[in-house]
This record gives sequence, C-alpha cells and structure tokens, in this order.
Amino acid sequence: MELHIWPSDFGLPTIDVSSLQFLACSKMCASPVRVVQSARPWRSPNGELPMVAQIDGNAKPVTDFEKFVDILKKCGQDVVIDADLTTIERAQLDAFSCYLHHNLYPAVLHTFWADDLNYNTVTQYWYASHLHFPYNLYYLEKRKKKALRMLGGKNDTEILKDAFMALNTLSTKLGDNKFFCGNKPTSLDALVFGYLAPLLRVPLPNDRLQVQLSACPNLVRFVETVSSIYLPLSEEELKRQQSNRKMWQSRISKAKADKEAAKTTEETSEALADEPPMRDAILFTIGALALSLVFAIHTGLIQVSVEEEIAE
Repeated sequence: MELHIWPSDFGLPTIDVSSLQFLACSKMCASPVRVVQSARPWRSPNGELPMVAQIDGNAKPVTDFEKFVDILKKCGQDVVIDADLTTIERAQLDAFSCYLHHNLYPAVLHTFWADDLNYNTVTQYWYASHLHFPYNLYYLEKRKKKALRMLGGKNDTEILKDAFMALNTLSTKLGDNKFFCGNKPTSLDALVFGYLAPLLRVPLPNDRLQVQLSACPNLVRFVETVSSIYLPLSEEELKRQQSNRKMWQSRISKAKADKEAAKTTEETSEALADEPPMRDAILFTIGALALSLVFAIHTGLIQVSVEEEIAE
C-alpha cells in the first residue's frame, strides 16, 4: 500500500489532521505502508489527501479512516490495531470518536480555515506555497467553503466552548496513562493525535485553543510521546523545517502586532465616539448660558435699567 499525505512541517510529518490520523494509525501497528509526501490532491477520488493506494490494481483508493483501519486489521502484520479491545471498549471507542468529531473537530476547522487571521497568516500561505498556480486558488477556496459548511453557522463562542469541554474530557480520560486505552495505542489514539498535534505544533496568531490545550499537560505529553515513538522526523526534514522557522516567526510576529494595532485603533475609535465633539460641548454651554440669562431677566432676578442722557 501507498499512503499519500501532505508534506511535513512544524516538527510534524504532515500538518493535515486526516493525514496525521492515517499515518499515526499505520505506524502504531507497524504496517508496511509506503508513505508518499504529496501535494497533488487531485489524484484522490474525493480531491483530498490522505489517500491510500492499494497494490491490487482493481481496488479503489481509500480516503475514509474507518475503512483504512479495517484494511490494516486484515493485512496480517504481527501487531493488529484494536485487537486487544473488548466489546465494551470498542463501543466506547466508537462513541468517543463520534463525540470528538462533533465537538473538537469543528474547532480545529475553525482555527485553521474560518479564523481570518490564522487563515491569512498560516493556512493560506502554506497550502498556496505547496500547490501550483492557479490550482492553489481553486483548492483553497473549495477547502475553505467546505470547512464553513461543516461549521454550520455556529458562532465562535459556541465552537470554542464545545472544544474546551472536549479537551477537558480527553484529559480526564487519559489521566496518567500513556495511551487512551491503557499501554497499547488504538485507532482512537491516532484520531486524537491528528486533532491535537497541529494545534500544539503549528504557530498561530490567534491561539486561544492552543493555550487551552497547553493547559492540559497530559495531552501535551501524549502528543510528544506519539511523535517521538511512532513519527520521528529524518535529519533532512528537520533541517528543511529549521530553514523556514525564521520566516514563520516573522509572519506570526507581524500578524500579532497588526492584531494589537487594530485592537488599539478600535478601542480609541470607540472612546472618541463615546465623547461628544468639542464644538458641540461649546455650543451647548453657550446656549445654556443664554437661556439662563433670558430666564433671569424675565423673572426679575436681573433688572436692566436704561438711563436717558439729558442734553445741555
């Protein structure tokens, strides 16, 4: 089998959520899958990566994670993914996978594809630089629209609230264990790793979800464990990623500075809008004094006497 995934970056073998899930699952069961880093999603049946191309010429490429897990179980390797799970644990795994898809995955989509600052600073630039023109324009527009459709019009607060709860739930479930179902990794570990690793490793100017994830040390440890054991990078990949680090740091720093500047300008504009203009204040004061003077004369509080000058 050949597993086609997006290229590596930011200390990860790929920054794409689904690609990470496929790759992690194949490595956890030591499957003899040939990994191909690709930036040609149009070769996939659904126009997306990852894609698993099977040796059998009549077999269709696989793009669904559950189908890929089933293939791995039937490959005949010594380590069979999810083999040691009981019936109850399998049901719990399915329930947890569904829960994460509905509560954590939308926040990941929002972070990379719907948040304008993150999208313009990181996502758009990364994919555009890996795809040729003009296909990169088409792909980015298609992918962004798909993400927005999946979000279904949810507001930012609701999305983040669900994601924070999901992270806390994951942290509680993991506890002090190495993996989510004990000492052996399962397909759930591959799914969770795919969701968490980009959030932890990819630098973002809007990092609210990253901050929340960093506040769960056992989840951070989990990501680092899976990365070091199953997905170590080659020296060549590390050097290439290191060469781009300054560029990304510069982009993130500029985006954060622009964000703060825009926030300061907005606050200043709101403060000025709340204060009446100086001209209006002066006119109001003059008008009030004039009315007070007229009232005082009318009521007799102030008397005006006119003396006639006698001519000699």
